[in-house]
Amino acid sequence: MRRSRDPLFDEGRRKHPFIGFLIMLLILIIVTVATLNTINNSRVNLARQSVTIPTLPSALENFRILHISDLHGLYFGLHQEQIQAALSSARYDVVCVTGDVTDAQGDVGAFLALIDLFKDKAPVYFITGDEDPAPILSAPHGSKSAKADYILQAEAHGAVYLDSPVKITRGKGTLWLSPEWIYQMDDEASEAAYQARLTELQNEPVSPERDAALAAVEYQIDQLNRIREAQREILETDVHIALIHHPLSDTARKELRDWTLTDNGRHIASVALVLAGHYVGGQWRIPGVGAVRAPISSDAGESPWFPEDSRIMGLSTVNGIPQYISPGLGTSAASGLPPIRLFNTPTVTVITLTSKLTQ
Repeated sequence: MRRSRDPLFDEGRRKHPFIGFLIMLLILIIVTVATLNTINNSRVNLARQSVTIPTLPSALENFRILHISDLHGLYFGLHQEQIQAALSSARYDVVCVTGDVTDAQGDVGAFLALIDLFKDKAPVYFITGDEDPAPILSAPHGSKSAKADYILQAEAHGAVYLDSPVKITRGKGTLWLSPEWIYQMDDEASEAAYQARLTELQNEPVSPERDAALAAVEYQIDQLNRIREAQREILETDVHIALIHHPLSDTARKELRDWTLTDNGRHIASVALVLAGHYVGGQWRIPGVGAVRAPISSDAGESPWFPEDSRIMGLSTVNGIPQYISPGLGTSAASGLPPIRLFNTPTVTVITLTSKLTQ
C-alpha cells in the first residue's frame, strides 16, 4: 500500500522557498540602503541662500557668508577634502561656524583641519554648541588662560572665538558679527556680579582653584569691556548678524525684535539675520516626506514627529527677523535618533546678503 504524504510537511516545503526569498530580499534592501546612505554621507552638499536686508548699505551688496554647523568632530576625508571639493566654485567673504565642533570626547582635530581649509582665504568666526566642552573654565585645567584648550587650539590655527562683537568693513559698509546673547544682556548687573566675585577671590588664599576661578572672572570682565567698546562704535546704519547654536523660537525672535525697537542706547535698529544650527536637518529624512523627528527642544509644534522643514532648517522670517538654520554636517544626540544621517546629505551654505527682493 502506498503511504500518503503528510500535507502539513508538504505545505511547509512549499512555503520555505518563498520565506527564504523574502529574507534575502530584505537583506538586499537593507544592504543597498546602507551602502547608498554611506556614499551619500561621505560627500558634502553646497547650498546657496539669498537673504534680503532692505537697509543693506550698497557697499555690502552681495556680501557672502559661508555658514557651517554641527561638525561634531567628523572628517570628510583625511584633511576635509570633501568639504574643500564642495567649496571649489564657492565665493565667500567670511566663514561662520555655529557650534558643536568637537566629537563626543572633546577632540578638536577635525575642526582644526576644517579651519586650515580657509587659511589665507577668509576669516573664520565660531561659537560653541551644547555638545561641545565648556569653552571657559573656572577650575584648574593646566593652563593660565580661562579658555578651554580646544578654544586655544582653534585660535592658534587662525579662527576667532566669537565672544564679543566683531566689526567687519567693506567700503563704507559696516557689519557686526556677534553672539546672539549680547543683545539682551544686562551690562550693569553683569558688571556688579563680576566685580563682587573678583573682590571675593582676591581676598582668598592663593591656590590652584582660586587662581583658575580668578582667571575666569578676569576673562569675563575683559569680555564685558570689549562688548562695551564695540557698542560705542556701533552706528544705526550698521548691519548686525547674530550667531547662536540653538535656533531662536518665534517667541524669542519677537522679544529680540521688541528689544531692538526700544531705546536700548546701543544704536541697534534691528538684527538683520540670525545664524543657527543644532537640528541637523532632522537627522533622519524620508525622501518625499521630510524629517522624521525634531529635537524636543525645537520650536516645531506640539509633536516632534515629522516637523515642517521650515521649523528645523533653512530660512524663515518671524517678526521681521530672518533666521537661517544650517542642515549641518554631523549628527546630534538631541534628535533622540540613532547617530547616523539617513537620506540627509551633510550640507554647508553660502548666504548672500542683498537689498533686492528675492523669491
